[in-house]
Amino acid sequence: MRNTSDPYFKQNSQEPKHFRGGEKKVMKKSLSLLVAIAMVFSMFASVAAAATPELTTQQKFDALKEAGVFSGYPPNGDAGLNKEMTRAEFAKIVAIIAGYEDNAAGAAQYTDIPKNYWASPFIGAVTAEGIMNGLGAGKFGPTGKVTVEQVAKVVVELAGLEPEEGATVGGTSAWATGYVAAAIKAGFIPEQASYKGNALRSLLVNVAYDFSGDAAGVTVKSATVIDDKNIEVTFSDNEVVKKALDTALVAGQATKVSVEYKGKTYEVEVTLGAVAISKAVQTNAREITVSFNRALTATEIAALTYEVKFDLITYDVTAKWSEDKKAVVLSSNFLPANEYTVTVKGFDAVKVKVEDGKATKLEITANSLQKADNQDLGVKLFNQFDKEIENPTLTVTVFNATQGKSIPKDEKGKYDLKEDANAKIDDNFVVTASYAATLNVSKTFKIVAGSTATSIKLGTVAPLKDKKHISINESGLILPYEMADQYGQKVLLTETDGTVTVAGNANNVNVGGITFMMSEAGVIASFKVDSKGVLTFATTGKSHGNLFITAMNTTTGASGNTTITVQGDAVVKTLQLSSPGFIIAAQEEVKVPFTAVDSFGAQIAGKDVKVGNAKNNITFNSNVPFAAGYPKINGKGELLFKFNGHGKAHIYAYLVGDGGASGAQLGSLELDVREASKADKINGVKDVGKYFAVGADTDFDQDNITYLDNYGRTKNVAAATYGVTVEGNAVTVANGKLTAVAVGTAKIKISLNAVDNDPEFVYDVEVVKADDIKTYAIKTIDTIYANKDLTASSSHAKTVELVGKLSSGDEVKIVQANAFARVTTSDSTKIDVSGNKIFGLDEGEATISAIKADGSKLADQVVKTSKAAPVAKTVEFKKGEYEVTRPAGLTFTVNSGDDYKVTVKDQYGVEINVDGFLYSSDVKVAAVNNKSITTGGADQVSGQATLTYMTSNSVTATTIVVVN
Repeated sequence: MRNTSDPYFKQNSQEPKHFRGGEKKVMKKSLSLLVAIAMVFSMFASVAAAATPELTTQQKFDALKEAGVFSGYPPNGDAGLNKEMTRAEFAKIVAIIAGYEDNAAGAAQYTDIPKNYWASPFIGAVTAEGIMNGLGAGKFGPTGKVTVEQVAKVVVELAGLEPEEGATVGGTSAWATGYVAAAIKAGFIPEQASYKGNALRSLLVNVAYDFSGDAAGVTVKSATVIDDKNIEVTFSDNEVVKKALDTALVAGQATKVSVEYKGKTYEVEVTLGAVAISKAVQTNAREITVSFNRALTATEIAALTYEVKFDLITYDVTAKWSEDKKAVVLSSNFLPANEYTVTVKGFDAVKVKVEDGKATKLEITANSLQKADNQDLGVKLFNQFDKEIENPTLTVTVFNATQGKSIPKDEKGKYDLKEDANAKIDDNFVVTASYAATLNVSKTFKIVAGSTATSIKLGTVAPLKDKKHISINESGLILPYEMADQYGQKVLLTETDGTVTVAGNANNVNVGGITFMMSEAGVIASFKVDSKGVLTFATTGKSHGNLFITAMNTTTGASGNTTITVQGDAVVKTLQLSSPGFIIAAQEEVKVPFTAVDSFGAQIAGKDVKVGNAKNNITFNSNVPFAAGYPKINGKGELLFKFNGHGKAHIYAYLVGDGGASGAQLGSLELDVREASKADKINGVKDVGKYFAVGADTDFDQDNITYLDNYGRTKNVAAATYGVTVEGNAVTVANGKLTAVAVGTAKIKISLNAVDNDPEFVYDVEVVKADDIKTYAIKTIDTIYANKDLTASSSHAKTVELVGKLSSGDEVKIVQANAFARVTTSDSTKIDVSGNKIFGLDEGEATISAIKADGSKLADQVVKTSKAAPVAKTVEFKKGEYEVTRPAGLTFTVNSGDDYKVTVKDQYGVEINVDGFLYSSDVKVAAVNNKSITTGGADQVSGQATLTYMTSNSVTATTIVVVN
């Protein structure tokens, strides 16, 4: 059958012979050409990025012309974008962008191509590659026109794409439908009514630009380290790809990272640079900001300490890091004008000049004045750092210039104008504010009605911070809006007194004269407008997809709308459990690695995973029984198992449903749990020492002795499971103490009582003569507190102790009372002495010396003092975890007691009694009453909670309480 719509078709052909590719050809790119195209395209892309988001067809032609793809029409090289293209022109562009070698000889087979014809090299090339053929009868038809669908076929072939099978595209020939569909999908040609017509040069330019840019290849422009777990890669097309790393970068170590972009993988090399302080400046009154050259890791931040000093005085500061972790703000309650030395641990000290805060700017920030109550003029005073000064004393007057009357403010400092006869719509109001007769500002308003907004726009609602979705039972969600009155002035909603509740069965509510309508009732609980006009709302426990919110001014007809999706709470959907990779024995706690993913596909932090019988928690089943209180999640977010039995444990994790019933299975794990560990043999002694002076002693009990169990693991022995004998008269071991009694050597033999044929472990010690001790040193004493009222009985007094050393350098335990006769100080006005105690009296330093009975000096040390008042520096619970059975509770005490002790120490390492507060992460598990925890309330449940103790200066410590 002959296709009469195209005179170039061969009889019985289903596609145009002169554009038939035959077998799929692999494009042979010319490297030099591609480099040239890439360079030119990069230049034009940069220009385009700075000017407009998309190049025009003329700009694309200019880029291709610069790259040598097009030459343009004489005499001026015009693009001729509206001209139809010939087969010869098309052959040239195809050959160039495909990178085919010139082949003039290949065109000699055509009788209508002269020997020196300008397009001979290109016609011969496309013919040799089989991408274009002749018309038959030895003719190529160079002046014939090319249709859009023929362009689509060739570009699909060149790009290595496949025609879309079964595609339906209107306005195409039957043979071309699949090619046209593929070309449209790839973005090479636009959708149009018909593809059978002749193609214009503008289409060829766009196709050539897109295809050449793709063929030239996107390259990596730059790779930037954001922090140790995140990088950004910028490509030559100016697109930026963010990459989160599974393994943290190591500072100073070059690391290769693979990045996926547009279906291709690129390898970049990045290096986490060494941290350096880039600047340190005052950023507010009593506030210094230290900036760094890059974001710091959590580990790096945790290792830092901060000191702000003037002369010898150290000022207490609170550190607050910026969200990007590139700067830390050091703020103090008292930081008078001076030049301070700021020291961040690990970095060179920097000097920062601090000024007292002073008022420099006064502003009236309100944009409109409405005929409504609670009008806030937003008068704000700023200091030289452009930070708002809190609670300033200002003089503010509001004068109705139209009526010549002053308007008083209410007891809250705002203006109630809704029912005020002296405030009418369109009246001109002059607001004047002044501060200390040095700063003055005024602003004129035309009073408007909030209900006269003639323009309303609602913006997109963003999820709450650190969340990816808008969920049920959330409050503080911001609904962005823009309103303008008939004068084009910005109008804000008036602050509400509390929240405006949406009735349970209602789908609309009026807020400040604007009606908010919802497409579904019962999804939004309430709205609220704050003093700055910010509109927030709260959701109920009802989820809904595509909830439409419309804001309407019923007076003017102005309206705006937006759409939100309120989703249910995120719950664990999958729990990937991994074997710990080491021996697991019964009655031993083991950490099980896991990864939890929620119902939205986001990974859940370990500390946020809940284990227990409450709804949406995780529960575990195992054929090998768990020990009481296990499995559980500790304060670090680690999953802990302990088994009562042994065997092949098949463990399944389930989501808890309604009423505590097991819901969906989340994950599983198989573990080989072995029999409980048994002691095998003693293998070591630690923290005892080898050399002693006569009379010296040290602890020697189960905490100092280790053994190997039947699995080859080293552990501490438990009380009454071992025996000790001493060979020699140099030392004695009794009641958990080793005491040196005579010069000489001794062998301490240790064996396990309950193990047959246990070989004795021998630990050698030596008691030396006093003459064998060659040198002494004072144990390091850090900076001590100085106060003129301190005495030797003060808790801040320090005991001077010595350490003895042999000529070999080995340390000797000595009897402190026999080592020296007295202690002296070089400056008793700074540090005074009483016996072997020293205590600070004034700021400064003094040399402390240990003196022998004959008056000679054994050792000395320079000790510094500080008058900075003791404040809480560290807090620590006695245990990292507590377990209690309902209804019993716990009571914690500060610096006293045993198991329930909370130790608070100051900057001098001394325990101090300061006020503090106890908090619970889950009051349904553990409710707080002062420093006591109650667990047996009627509405309380079993589970676990994180307890936080916080001092009045915000120093904290945490522990876990498990309630059974």
